[in-house]
Amino acid sequence: MNNVLAAPKVLIIVPAFNEEKNLPSLLERLLKLGRTIVVVNDCSSDATVDCARSMGVAVLDLPANLGIGGAVQTGFKYAVANDFDIAVQIDGDGQHDPAWIDTVIAPLVDGRADCVIGSRYMPEAPDRDYRTPMARRVGMRFSTAILEFATGLRVHDTTSGFRALNRSAFEFFSQSYPVDHPEAEALLVLHRNGFRIQEVPIKMLGRIHGSSLFNLTRSALYPLRVVVGFVGIIFAGKAK
Repeated sequence: MNNVLAAPKVLIIVPAFNEEKNLPSLLERLLKLGRTIVVVNDCSSDATVDCARSMGVAVLDLPANLGIGGAVQTGFKYAVANDFDIAVQIDGDGQHDPAWIDTVIAPLVDGRADCVIGSRYMPEAPDRDYRTPMARRVGMRFSTAILEFATGLRVHDTTSGFRALNRSAFEFFSQSYPVDHPEAEALLVLHRNGFRIQEVPIKMLGRIHGSSLFNLTRSALYPLRVVVGFVGIIFAGKAK
């Protein structure tokens, strides 16, 4: 039976590594929504922490760099400990437009999904204004193909870091979450454990400061790492 959430308690998780230049404008837009925000500082060497705290936003300050997987899982643990109904992951680089958050969480509020992905590549409503870097596009297409091969599940934007999870899904991930390339691997884990995944179309913003960690070298290694990660998950069986 699907559970409809009335006035859900929503947490916005912002994993951030050296994003002092992008955080102010992002947090300013997020604060206007009136939602609870937590920035997970992944051992930044810049003023990321000071920036977030100066704007009155809670910070989880990691003592070591755990990567995106560890940072997001830390946010999930915080969501569990503070009894939230929905956790929204939104990147600290400012490319995810907070205006789409209500669209992304809608299937969770209505009880139609457990995990919702904000997708740039939905066939019926692609984001034609956003120019995906070649390295990122290659990695996304590969992970889309291997996920469909492994599960039959077609997800058009497997590398999207703009996603929302209901209580059952983020509580599940608070116990164990993929480390390397967690976006695609997390979808495989969710599917194998019976969680419902849905995509909704969104529009992205261009990065103003800094550059993507998904560079040419990481793109070249991505297929091998995804295969290794997927094989490990499949042979490990369903999480208990």
